[in-house]
Amino acid sequence: MSAHLLARVGTERFAFALEHVVEALDAPALHDLPRRPAGLLGTLRHRGRTLPVWDAERAFGVGREGGQGTALVFHDGARRVALLVDDAEDILQIAEDALREAPAGADGDGLLYGVYKHQGSLVNVVRVNVLVARLVSQAERSNA
Repeated sequence: MSAHLLARVGTERFAFALEHVVEALDAPALHDLPRRPAGLLGTLRHRGRTLPVWDAERAFGVGREGGQGTALVFHDGARRVALLVDDAEDILQIAEDALREAPAGADGDGLLYGVYKHQGSLVNVVRVNVLVARLVSQAERSNA
Protein backbone atom coordinates (compact mmCIF):
# COMPACT_ATOMS: atom_id res chain seq x y z
CA MET A 1 0.00 0.00 0.00
CA SER A 2 1.35 3.42 -0.88
CA ALA A 3 -0.10 6.91 -0.48
CA HIS A 4 -0.71 9.02 -3.59
CA LEU A 5 -1.99 12.54 -4.21
CA LEU A 6 -4.96 12.49 -6.59
CA ALA A 7 -5.04 15.44 -9.00
CA ARG A 8 -7.32 16.43 -11.87
CA VAL A 9 -6.27 17.69 -15.29
CA GLY A 10 -9.39 18.45 -17.34
CA THR A 11 -11.51 15.31 -17.08
CA GLU A 12 -8.55 12.99 -16.37
CA ARG A 13 -7.23 11.98 -12.96
CA PHE A 14 -3.57 11.42 -12.08
CA ALA A 15 -1.99 9.99 -8.93
CA PHE A 16 1.48 10.95 -7.68
CA ALA A 17 3.36 9.08 -4.93
CA LEU A 18 3.33 11.26 -1.81
CA GLU A 19 6.98 10.47 -1.18
CA HIS A 20 7.75 12.79 -4.15
CA VAL A 21 5.19 15.52 -3.38
CA VAL A 22 6.54 18.46 -1.42
CA GLU A 23 3.41 20.60 -1.45
CA ALA A 24 0.26 21.55 -3.36
CA LEU A 25 -0.16 25.33 -3.81
CA ASP A 26 -3.59 26.68 -4.78
CA ALA A 27 -3.66 29.61 -7.22
CA PRO A 28 0.13 30.06 -7.29
CA ALA A 29 1.65 33.41 -8.24
CA LEU A 30 3.65 32.71 -11.39
CA HIS A 31 6.47 34.90 -12.68
CA ASP A 32 6.85 35.17 -16.44
CA LEU A 33 10.06 34.24 -18.23
CA PRO A 34 11.17 35.57 -21.59
CA ARG A 35 11.87 32.97 -24.29
CA ARG A 36 10.51 30.07 -22.28
CA PRO A 37 10.13 26.65 -23.92
CA ALA A 38 6.71 25.26 -24.81
CA GLY A 39 4.99 23.94 -21.73
CA LEU A 40 6.89 26.11 -19.25
CA LEU A 41 4.43 28.56 -17.72
CA GLY A 42 6.93 30.54 -15.66
CA THR A 43 8.47 30.24 -12.22
CA LEU A 44 7.34 30.44 -8.61
CA ARG A 45 9.15 31.05 -5.35
CA HIS A 46 8.91 28.13 -2.97
CA ARG A 47 10.75 27.96 0.35
CA GLY A 48 13.54 30.22 -0.84
CA ARG A 49 13.95 28.52 -4.22
CA THR A 50 12.84 29.54 -7.69
CA LEU A 51 11.14 26.60 -9.38
CA PRO A 52 10.03 26.12 -12.98
CA VAL A 53 6.28 25.61 -13.33
CA TRP A 54 5.25 23.27 -16.14
CA ASP A 55 1.81 22.86 -17.65
CA ALA A 56 0.20 19.46 -16.99
CA GLU A 57 -1.69 19.87 -20.27
CA ARG A 58 1.58 19.71 -22.18
CA ALA A 59 3.15 17.06 -19.92
CA PHE A 60 0.24 14.63 -20.27
CA GLY A 61 -1.39 15.70 -23.54
CA VAL A 62 -4.69 16.34 -21.75
CA GLY A 63 -6.54 19.67 -21.94
CA ARG A 64 -6.72 21.65 -18.71
CA GLU A 65 -9.80 23.63 -17.77
CA GLY A 66 -7.66 26.73 -17.35
CA GLY A 67 -7.78 29.16 -14.47
CA GLN A 68 -5.16 29.54 -11.80
CA GLY A 69 -5.12 25.87 -10.86
CA THR A 70 -2.90 24.18 -8.31
CA ALA A 71 0.89 23.85 -8.51
CA LEU A 72 2.16 20.48 -7.34
CA VAL A 73 5.76 20.76 -6.17
CA PHE A 74 7.71 17.54 -6.70
CA HIS A 75 11.19 16.42 -5.75
CA ASP A 76 13.33 13.63 -7.04
CA GLY A 77 16.50 13.79 -5.03
CA ALA A 78 17.78 17.37 -5.19
CA ARG A 79 15.75 18.20 -8.30
CA ARG A 80 12.51 20.14 -7.77
CA VAL A 81 9.86 21.19 -10.26
CA ALA A 82 6.23 22.29 -10.13
CA LEU A 83 3.40 21.10 -12.34
CA LEU A 84 0.22 23.13 -12.78
CA VAL A 85 -2.92 20.95 -12.62
CA ASP A 86 -6.57 21.96 -12.38
CA ASP A 87 -6.97 20.72 -8.81
CA ALA A 88 -5.53 18.49 -6.10
CA GLU A 89 -8.45 16.38 -4.90
CA ASP A 90 -7.61 13.68 -2.40
CA ILE A 91 -5.10 11.24 -0.93
CA LEU A 92 -5.42 7.65 -2.15
CA GLN A 93 -3.97 4.48 -0.68
CA ILE A 94 -3.11 2.25 -3.64
CA ALA A 95 -2.21 -1.39 -3.25
CA GLU A 96 0.43 -2.61 -5.71
CA ASP A 97 -1.81 -5.48 -6.83
CA ALA A 98 -4.65 -3.03 -7.64
CA LEU A 99 -2.62 -1.43 -10.45
CA ARG A 100 -3.36 -2.45 -14.02
CA GLU A 101 -1.31 -1.87 -17.15
CA ALA A 102 -1.97 1.37 -18.98
CA PRO A 103 -4.12 0.90 -22.10
CA ALA A 104 -2.13 0.02 -25.23
CA GLY A 105 -0.66 3.13 -26.86
CA ALA A 106 -1.41 5.33 -23.85
CA ASP A 107 2.12 5.34 -22.43
CA GLY A 108 4.80 5.00 -25.07
CA ASP A 109 7.55 6.54 -22.93
CA GLY A 110 7.13 4.87 -19.53
CA LEU A 111 5.56 7.80 -17.68
CA LEU A 112 2.90 5.63 -16.03
CA TYR A 113 3.18 2.81 -13.50
CA GLY A 114 -0.29 1.88 -14.65
CA VAL A 115 -3.91 2.72 -13.98
CA TYR A 116 -6.03 2.33 -10.89
CA LYS A 117 -9.82 2.15 -10.70
CA HIS A 118 -11.22 4.70 -8.24
CA GLN A 119 -14.91 5.48 -7.82
CA GLY A 120 -15.77 4.01 -11.20
CA SER A 121 -13.14 5.78 -13.28
CA LEU A 122 -9.50 5.18 -14.14
CA VAL A 123 -6.68 7.08 -12.47
CA ASN A 124 -3.30 7.34 -14.22
CA VAL A 125 -0.56 6.50 -11.70
CA VAL A 126 2.50 8.56 -12.65
CA ARG A 127 6.16 7.64 -12.22
CA VAL A 128 7.16 10.96 -10.64
CA ASN A 129 10.88 10.32 -11.13
CA VAL A 130 10.30 9.93 -14.89
CA LEU A 131 8.13 13.06 -14.98
CA VAL A 132 10.71 15.15 -13.09
CA ALA A 133 13.56 13.87 -15.27
CA ARG A 134 11.60 14.70 -18.42
CA LEU A 135 10.78 18.25 -17.25
CA VAL A 136 14.35 18.94 -16.08
CA SER A 137 15.66 17.64 -19.42
CA GLN A 138 13.29 19.95 -21.33
CA ALA A 139 14.53 22.91 -19.30
CA GLU A 140 18.18 21.98 -19.90
CA ARG A 141 17.62 21.59 -23.67
CA SER A 142 15.96 24.98 -23.85
CA ASN A 143 18.87 26.62 -22.02
CA ALA A 144 21.47 25.02 -24.30
